[in-house]
Amino acid sequence: MAKQRIKTVVILTVFVCALLSLTACGKPDDIDISGYADQTISLIGIDDEPVQLTVADLKAMECETIKTESTSDKIGVVRATGPWLDTVLKTYGMKQGEFSKIIITGADEYDTKLDQNYLKENPVMLAFGIDGKPLAEDAVPCRIIIRKSDSAYWVRQVREIEFIR
Repeated sequence: MAKQRIKTVVILTVFVCALLSLTACGKPDDIDISGYADQTISLIGIDDEPVQLTVADLKAMECETIKTESTSDKIGVVRATGPWLDTVLKTYGMKQGEFSKIIITGADEYDTKLDQNYLKENPVMLAFGIDGKPLAEDAVPCRIIIRKSDSAYWVRQVREIEFIR
């Protein structure tokens, strides 16, 4: 009888923990972007003319908060909030894996080039908040986050995303 109770308690505990993790998973943190809501990111190559997207536009989209760790020692574990690039592209009937290359450039001219094979396997997030807080001044308007990747891909101060077919 005691073994049965212990077994029942263990099963219920696992079940409750699983439910709690599911309800918390993906629920976006409420980030105060008021200090940089109107800053823009240029999307080049998804329309005839460059599309200007504000941080407020990003926050208005379907967003998630994820916890991930960079594979380099520079950053470590972060909790990032923002929409996935596929969420942004869905508005235009596109997906990130459809492009042969995407080039993401920061205000400091630092860039990363992601090829199609990488894009098909690694969802890209446009994070407007980190660890439940607004981005630092040296990271706005958004920062790229790619789960379990080298932080060299995590461009900050994103000003331009070029989509190459």
